[in-house]
Amino acid sequence: MTMISVKITFKNEDVISLLIQGHANQNDYGKDIVCAGVSTIVYGSINAIDKILTKDCVNFELKEGYTFLEVTKNSKELQTMLNMMIIQLKTLEESYPEYIKIK
Repeated sequence: MTMISVKITFKNEDVISLLIQGHANQNDYGKDIVCAGVSTIVYGSINAIDKILTKDCVNFELKEGYTFLEVTKNSKELQTMLNMMIIQLKTLEESYPEYIKIK
């Protein structure tokens, strides 16, 4: 079984990076609700950060089965948005613990 791995790095209590890798393989391609959920959470969060906050507050790389996000200009607002994303991912993990693991 494969799964999605989410690694969150903190400095003090602030999120400084997120690494998301893998595929859930919960269902066939196009029907995998766990992958779809993670993609929706991550892409929506990055789009919101990009539209609401300054464009230079995060660096990110998005590829199939891989997302890396790194904080470059920290703020309270950014931390709130990142924590909202983490809460959403944890909610998905609670429902599908065999397909997504947050470290």
